[in-house]
Amino acid sequence: SKELVICDVKNPRRPAILSKTPLDGYGDGVFVRGKYCFAATGHHSRKMKKRDESDPAYGGGHGLEIFDITNPKKPKPVSRIKTPRLYRMGMDMWDVIVSGDYAFMADTYNGVFVVDISDIKTPRFVGHRQLDYVKRKDHSPVGGFAIGKGVIYAAGAWTDLHVIEAPMARPAESEPDRPPIIPPYKPEKLAKFRIYKPDGQVWAVAFADDIAMVACGSAGLHAVQLWPKIKKLSEYETEGFAVDVKVSGNYVYVAESKGGLSIWKRKKGGTLKPIGRFRVRGQSIKQVVVPERGKYALLDVGQASFYIIDITDPSNPRKVFKDQRLGLLYGYQITEGLLEDRYACCFWHVTGFYWYDLYGGPKPVYTGDNYRHRVGAQNGMAILANGKDALITTPKGTYVVINRKEQRGPYELPQHGIKGHDLSGKPSIYGNTLYVSNRFWGRVSFVDISDIKKPKLIDAVELDGNPCIIVEHNGCPIIPAGYQGLLVHKKKIGR
Repeated sequence: SKELVICDVKNPRRPAILSKTPLDGYGDGVFVRGKYCFAATGHHSRKMKKRDESDPAYGGGHGLEIFDITNPKKPKPVSRIKTPRLYRMGMDMWDVIVSGDYAFMADTYNGVFVVDISDIKTPRFVGHRQLDYVKRKDHSPVGGFAIGKGVIYAAGAWTDLHVIEAPMARPAESEPDRPPIIPPYKPEKLAKFRIYKPDGQVWAVAFADDIAMVACGSAGLHAVQLWPKIKKLSEYETEGFAVDVKVSGNYVYVAESKGGLSIWKRKKGGTLKPIGRFRVRGQSIKQVVVPERGKYALLDVGQASFYIIDITDPSNPRKVFKDQRLGLLYGYQITEGLLEDRYACCFWHVTGFYWYDLYGGPKPVYTGDNYRHRVGAQNGMAILANGKDALITTPKGTYVVINRKEQRGPYELPQHGIKGHDLSGKPSIYGNTLYVSNRFWGRVSFVDISDIKKPKLIDAVELDGNPCIIVEHNGCPIIPAGYQGLLVHKKKIGR
């Protein structure tokens, strides 16, 4: 957002924004010393009008900006110094460390800079070093750095660790400070919900009959009774953070981050027994989707890989397909369910949505269909009740409807939304009810889409937690709300 944001954290449980001050470039690293705040920036200048190299502001947002924060509600710009104009995708990292009379900057492909700040109003460069030029036909970007005595340690994203001689370098000294006092946690009172609050962060929920299987992050997997009253039935330790869970037939599938995918068999009395595990060496598994037929599981693996595994034998799951596209899988970017009962979808934040035929041949294949448009990692896709079309939420707070062959961009299509209400977020659909959860902003919406072109807001809630994909069970929305717990709506919403 090209801003320096200062927050009041006297009460760490209730942080409050004090000010937002414009930066010329995309903000990243900050360092505070005394009354000054140093902000490292990159990518494009705020002055950019055309998104191409003919505009002098294109790639012109790199540099260091210094502010006087004596009054944190009204920061005052003091000075600015620019590093070379540059724009290249693949590494968005700019940082700054201040020690003595110098500010040390890391500027990805531009390398490391040393800035003399003895005269705070007129900073000047006194040192610069780019990392090695490599076969990728560019200098290795700096992915992180630290200051030692007489040296700068730079992490080369493509070239490992560099030790750069810098006679003026000294490790930064921490200034005396007092940490804020953290008051005891008091459970939130949400009139519309009953709350299950485990020790970990609630990421996802799925149902085995009427028993909720809850992915509780560091607290593992919990089996919970939600009606008539909330009661934990059992708890299962996981190897990694439990960040997603699905139920298919007699089996429960848990995405355990670094622990891979665990598979559990349901036994009499609702207890679980571990029977299988799928791992990808050195990679985490962050999402699992098990389409209705139960033959395959779809997985989000590592930073950008989409896997399809055969789970016909749950004790011996095996990979049958892998794809990787330009962009990242920030989380929950595999669509729940199938289009036309056979086509799965996964989207990468740069190159858009890709379709996969699970049942048209002996093995799953990419269909060649790519809806090549960005909608942002906070948004997503849900299959409509007709099974033939899909709904995609957009950054503008609306949604559009597409089929598998659609190629027009989101803003070339009819926009459907609710005036004055933002519908950006992860969608899920049950019958004629659309649920949208925005993990970034803590916002959830319940929407009547019986007329897809004229959505009607049923209800909306602002949460302190970070909600993930909403599940409806017996007509009631169930919200995995991060550290706020699992929220169980007291009334039936779905129809």
